Amino acid sequence: MTGGEAPVTVSCAPAAGSNFSVGTTPVTCTARDAKQQTAACSFSVSVTRAPRLAATRFVAFGDSITEGFAHTCQGTPTLSRADFLRDVYGFRPPDNSPISYPNKLRTLLAARYSTQTFTVINEGNGGEFITAGAADLPRVLAQDAPEVLLLQEGTNDMDGIFFGDDPEVQMTTVVTKLREMIRYARSRGVLVFVGTLTPQRVGACRGYAPAYIGPVNDRIRFMVSGEDARLVDLYGAFGGVAGADLIGPDGLHPSEAGYQKIADTFFDAVRQRLEN
Repeated sequence: MTGGEAPVTVSCAPAAGSNFSVGTTPVTCTARDAKQQTAACSFSVSVTRAPRLAATRFVAFGDSITEGFAHTCQGTPTLSRADFLRDVYGFRPPDNSPISYPNKLRTLLAARYSTQTFTVINEGNGGEFITAGAADLPRVLAQDAPEVLLLQEGTNDMDGIFFGDDPEVQMTTVVTKLREMIRYARSRGVLVFVGTLTPQRVGACRGYAPAYIGPVNDRIRFMVSGEDARLVDLYGAFGGVAGADLIGPDGLHPSEAGYQKIADTFFDAVRQRLEN
């Protein structure tokens, strides 16, 4: 208001200091001068609810890609099965590997859902084959009591093809055991997110089965579509390519950026499914 005479008083409805409900509330304010001249304006106040997840306790279950390996090649590629097994079991990341995707996922959850406290337990077991993982899952679920299971396993089984294992048998085993784990977890009321296998690089010291990762992932996608679980397409998130930016020098384990990509992809799937 211009040309008014002091004093000028302002009143608003709802009044200043009022509590506003979630949603959009119109507010009108009126200025009145000593001559009782008035002028008014209106605006809206929008209040949004802080995002929340319907679950806060997670278990990430799998092999070294869950545990958080970052490994470089040592000399020439290993060629014997005995050397392969020795190599698989011989390198361990630090306890609670800081670059692991479960740790990075925990950071993402805490940043977005600041009013909640999250538990993300890393049950990755480097060198684990999927039959052993399926046998160990009941113990892990009973011990950790998660609401959500993040499952990504089968890489070591696929690597066996390099050493003469039948590709059809290996792919069938991976899909069958993943299905068993999904069904067991669901029988306990645990929500399941299943990650596809990450790509491998041809010619690297641990790029044992790059040609079979795409085909087995096709089978995993089809299987998960018929189960009460959510697919998390890590292979697709990597573009189906084991580029040096996301896959480390051994051609198998992700780089730190690759682990971040895995965490981001699981996070997006969890958010879509569980945010309210």
